[in-house]
Amino acid sequence: MPYSKTHYFMLLILIITVVAFWPSYFGRLNDAPLAHHLHGATSTLWILLIAWQSWLIHNGRRAAHRKAGLLIFVMVPLMTAAFALVTWAGAQKAVADHPFYVLFGQALLTADVWLMCSTALQVYLAMRWRRLVHIHSALIIGTLIGLLPPILSRLFANYLPGMMIEGPDTLYRFEYAIQLSMLLSVLLGIGLAVLYRKSRWPWLMAAGIAAISYGLYATVGQTNWWAAVVMHLSQLHPGTIYLSGLLLGILAVVFGWRHGLTAHSPQG
Repeated sequence: MPYSKTHYFMLLILIITVVAFWPSYFGRLNDAPLAHHLHGATSTLWILLIAWQSWLIHNGRRAAHRKAGLLIFVMVPLMTAAFALVTWAGAQKAVADHPFYVLFGQALLTADVWLMCSTALQVYLAMRWRRLVHIHSALIIGTLIGLLPPILSRLFANYLPGMMIEGPDTLYRFEYAIQLSMLLSVLLGIGLAVLYRKSRWPWLMAAGIAAISYGLYATVGQTNWWAAVVMHLSQLHPGTIYLSGLLLGILAVVFGWRHGLTAHSPQG
């Protein structure tokens, strides 16, 4: 079976996530809004589910692996719904002229929307190609590459000398953290594509998703048109936003399952 050490890497990512978001979230849970709790919980559970699935299959627990895999029908809709809600919460801060959102957050909402949609696409494809273990595994694990830029950018901005934000006068350094985190995520996807040739295209897809995230942030996110979109988004009911994200996740898993193929793996 491929990726025999995945569960260890997932736990490492989880530790890095807690450290990266400790100042803004984990260290102040009582102050965080519901949207952040839902996003944090579902993303954490997704990482743990991937780790658990990896451990089960690599310890000969095939039946348990298949049963645990059914949790994807619950986890993915809840995760995309939380993505949608936290994007709405970000729009609320943007229209309220929160300093971070004035400089970066509003533009970064383009990446949030893209990540929600691209994660659903990766899961759909993973379900569709579920009988091809190399492809399926790479697509599922590859969803984490999309999550890496927001994790790494906070890690760098909080702890990396030269990028640490020490007050309002150093907030501009977050731009460097964004660029470095995006670059490392893209390079990781490309490196895995070179290393695992049987599942090259899912890893290249993951690298492309990270690259497009930055492209959207640097272009569309800086326009007046996007500012108008964010304004409109902030005025929508949060229940509508949540249900829209939930529906996206449901469509991804249901159609991925229904379109499941037994054909040969695509080349590349």
